[in-house]
Amino acid sequence: MNNTPDLQTYSYSGPERYHSLVGQVMASLGYVGGRECRTIGAAVVLEERDGRLRLSCVFGGDGTWRSEAWLSRPGAERADIKDCLLHWYEQFSGKPKSPWGTLIGVRPTKLVHRLFDEGMDAEAVRRHLCSRYEVAEDTAKFLVQIAAVQRPYVTGGKKDISVYVGIPYCPSHCVYCSFPSRLIGEENDGALQDFADAIVADIEDMGRLCRQYGLRIRSAYVGGGTPTCLPLPILRRLMTAMSSVFAGAEEWTVEAGRPDTASEDVLALLRRSGVTRISVNPQTMQQRLLDAIGRRHTTEDIYDMYERCRQMAFPVVNMDFIAGLPGQTVEDMRENMEIVCQLHPENVTIHTLALKKRAPLFHHPLREDIPSAEKVGAMLDVCRQTLQEGGYGPYYMYRQTYMAASFANVGYALPGAISPYNIEMMEERGTVLAAGPGGATKFVRSDGHSLEKLYMPKDIDRYIEALPENMRQRRRLCAIIYGGEDL
Repeated sequence: MNNTPDLQTYSYSGPERYHSLVGQVMASLGYVGGRECRTIGAAVVLEERDGRLRLSCVFGGDGTWRSEAWLSRPGAERADIKDCLLHWYEQFSGKPKSPWGTLIGVRPTKLVHRLFDEGMDAEAVRRHLCSRYEVAEDTAKFLVQIAAVQRPYVTGGKKDISVYVGIPYCPSHCVYCSFPSRLIGEENDGALQDFADAIVADIEDMGRLCRQYGLRIRSAYVGGGTPTCLPLPILRRLMTAMSSVFAGAEEWTVEAGRPDTASEDVLALLRRSGVTRISVNPQTMQQRLLDAIGRRHTTEDIYDMYERCRQMAFPVVNMDFIAGLPGQTVEDMRENMEIVCQLHPENVTIHTLALKKRAPLFHHPLREDIPSAEKVGAMLDVCRQTLQEGGYGPYYMYRQTYMAASFANVGYALPGAISPYNIEMMEERGTVLAAGPGGATKFVRSDGHSLEKLYMPKDIDRYIEALPENMRQRRRLCAIIYGGEDL
């Protein structure tokens, strides 16, 4: 039986400038907003009096557990709000301290890199994480290990960039997915042509920016959705546009994760276009689980696709798996990892199921079959141990809200096969230009840390409508960051 608690809402009253912080902290504890959740599980109040802040919080639907504090450290209010809420929740729930301590962000290694930037060595960083942020010893060592592997990849030139292209179409919806993709079989030819016109214009505009400002594309990633589900003529048109812009990239990834979309013709097109890294993402290798989560392919299809990728000599193959799928067992995950070590893809990413409000699983009967946090933890232990024995090492990680427990998504690679794009996306140390619905362009400012961001609408129709203005805004930001003329 699933031991994942029902998500509860919280209320907030106080200055608006602290609302997003409180929301982030409460989300890390499993409290959400939204009409789907009717139980009010917590109330947070911030009051300003004579230049001071008074924080109070009530936990529990009956309001029987409450605490309050005056925040008296000037300039440290945000850290104090976070620390108080986290510690109060520990006292209220009686749960053991999270191994992440008071780190609540999805990219904890960003902090480690900043500490390295300040001149700390690995041991000093580990001690700082344990003392200041109450991170568990093993977790602190893991964060330092990951960041140390990443260091050569986060110290590139200012004009070394990455690019992302989003293709929000899929052949079917997986029950755990909350991404607003469209089903390719329900789209008419005219709508697909309009989408292709917009994407090509978007990509070509990125190419002009790169030429104008001397930007060097280090890595490129085409994700979704499932890009390979597009009709072959549409996909060919997009690949032609991308190949002219991405020609000098060290790494070019395309998500082809659904074997039912990756025909021999499609894979041959990707390879001819210059793709160097391809994702074969089974998520699991048990047919009963594939059927339950909404996949329309067989385990044999996965083997066939993998073999075709090898025959076409893609330099790097990535495989994604999810721990915590409804009905999944520790033995299922052990079998998955044994298969990985037999196939020997260069990259393996282990995700932990995150229960999201917009995913069908949130209201689906299968939710009752989500494994307990203890079982998911055992699955992750199997992954870590088996992959390590198979020669894989961790090189990037991130966390998500509403996971079964304080877990993380971790990317593993064989020696010499690390993906620079994944590191850039997680650590946000270099500019990323994005095209397509849901794309997030991020310019790194001169301090090396703060970002100027531009988000494309996720909805395809809104993306197409807003594209001219968003391209103008992207040009304006590029001119500000790189000092050129805004055309």
